Amino acid sequence: MLELDRLAVQAGGRRLLSDLSLQLRAGQILAVLGPNGRGKTSLLKTLLGLRAPAAGTVRLQGHAAYVPQRTDALFAYDVLAMVTMGRARHLRWYASPGPRDRQIARDCLRAVGLESLAERPFQALSGGQQQLVCIARAMASASSLIVLDEPGAALDLRNQDIILSLLRRLAREQGLAVVFSTHQPQHAQHIADQTLLMHDDACEVGPTDRMCTDERLSRLYRMPVRVASLSGEAGEVRGVIPLFR
Repeated sequence: MLELDRLAVQAGGRRLLSDLSLQLRAGQILAVLGPNGRGKTSLLKTLLGLRAPAAGTVRLQGHAAYVPQRTDALFAYDVLAMVTMGRARHLRWYASPGPRDRQIARDCLRAVGLESLAERPFQALSGGQQQLVCIARAMASASSLIVLDEPGAALDLRNQDIILSLLRRLAREQGLAVVFSTHQPQHAQHIADQTLLMHDDACEVGPTDRMCTDERLSRLYRMPVRVASLSGEAGEVRGVIPLFR
């Protein structure tokens, strides 16, 4: 599905990462963790083909859809129109979306629980609802990979839970590959099969349980971090506790 072979990413003359190799299969989720300014967004854009690698290769079977941190609609589009935009790559040049495209968009809105808001202006929605609409738009594109830049940023706990549950469902039930960046290690622990840690001086990737440890996360964020296990309704849940000074 997605294969990186000795990938290097550079921005502004600065080498952000080197010699990164990994494979992400259909139905798997990769989380990307790193401090501010480390280059997570540059990496995601390289995976999408929006930025050329400094070295190495990116191989993708199928197409990728991108969900940015925020989407500012320049015009007063309603929710259905925003999701229907995801059908653009399936249309011929200058063609308009047809009934089938709009039905697919409605089906995707139903999948994220927002079909009742189809006629509402996108800008009138809450931050969490806008995130779900953007994910529905990515779903409408019928891509094999969805790449999300900090999908839980600025959302309350309930909306974070809704977003994470949706991403896990897309991977497990629809077989999509998912890559997302986050500042919340517990998001990686909750749904990611693999986690990439972008340290200041190097990167490492592997199974999430092996990457999200006290030692590795403390090194990543340059402060003491502890990983704890708690009992929840769905069984054991792992959380991350920063030891603020």
